[in-house]
Amino acid sequence: MDSEEDIFRLPAPCPYEPVDLQLSVPDHALAATIALLRRAGPRESGLFWYGPRDAVGNGTVSYVVAPRQRMTWGNYTIPADALAEVVHRLPDDWKPLAQVHSHPGRRVEHSSYDDRMTSSRRTLSMVFPAYGRSDEPFPIGVGIHEWQNDYWHLLDPTCAERRVVIVNGTVQVEDMR
Repeated sequence: MDSEEDIFRLPAPCPYEPVDLQLSVPDHALAATIALLRRAGPRESGLFWYGPRDAVGNGTVSYVVAPRQRMTWGNYTIPADALAEVVHRLPDDWKPLAQVHSHPGRRVEHSSYDDRMTSSRRTLSMVFPAYGRSDEPFPIGVGIHEWQNDYWHLLDPTCAERRVVIVNGTVQVEDMR
């Protein structure tokens, strides 16, 4: 981050409109995500959730991956070639479902920097507080953002619980950092 403008951003130009889509997250994916974020220590870290989408757009997480990246206390950067290294190995029917990263404190709203650094507007963007060290049950305290009307909206707790659901299951996990 280079300036305060990287942290603060303008408010949403219009309210979020809930959608009828769900992202199913196996409990193993959530546990792996928290472990990967914590493994980065006191540094922001990014990872991705991939998996299939059904005909209407609902997704199921099948793969959790932390690509090669530069991590600091206040941000992370994933080079384009590191992301390509991940994407080119995926099965054809797997799509990006969520980009996940950590923040140092309890604030889970996107920064302007976060807005610029998302890899796709077709995914959810999730921010875990305290470098993944929160003891709150998911999704309490996690910032779940969805791109809508040219803005990354932070979902309120009710919308977040409807949009992202935890299910039983296992996933493939990889740490490439």
